[in-house]
Order: sequence, then C-alpha cells, then structure tokens
Amino acid sequence: MDSAERLARIGERAADEIPDGAVVGLGSGSTAEAMVRALGQRVVNGLRLCGVATSSRTAALASESGIALRQLSEVDWLDLCIDGADEIDPRLN
Repeated sequence: MDSAERLARIGERAADEIPDGAVVGLGSGSTAEAMVRALGQRVVNGLRLCGVATSSRTAALASESGIALRQLSEVDWLDLCIDGADEIDPRLN
C-alpha cells in the first residue's frame, strides 16, 4: 500500500467517527486533508455537520468538499477535533 492510499484509508476511518449534527474541529496537514476529503464524501451522502478549520488551506478544502464552516468564535463548543501527526521523530516517538 502506498502512502496516498494509506492516508486515504486513515482519512476515511477518522471521518467515520463523525456523528450527524456534530460541530467538528478540522485540523491541518496531509492526514487531516485526507480526513476532510472523506468527510466531504459523507456530507455528499447526507451527513449534516459544521466544521471549524484550523487553517485557511483546510477551510478552502472543506468548502470545496461541501462542508459548512463556522469560525471558532461562532460556536459554543466542538463535539470532536480531528488532526494528525504528520511527522514524528525518526524513532516514531
């Protein structure tokens, strides 16, 4: 399995954790981007949610994927935040 396929699978698994109606913090980086893409597919299939992006790049991808966005100042809480550790030390610590 190549790294693109691995990221896509991780993104799909993370997106599967999002319940309908959730307010979700959307992280940044390649792993979070894979999750946002997968989450967009779930939105296309009827999932209702609101995203709060941690970066303008994530916000743009979420918008392109059909995910409704809010600013952090516009929500009272986040039900779930998803981000990924794209880089760890060489010993995987």
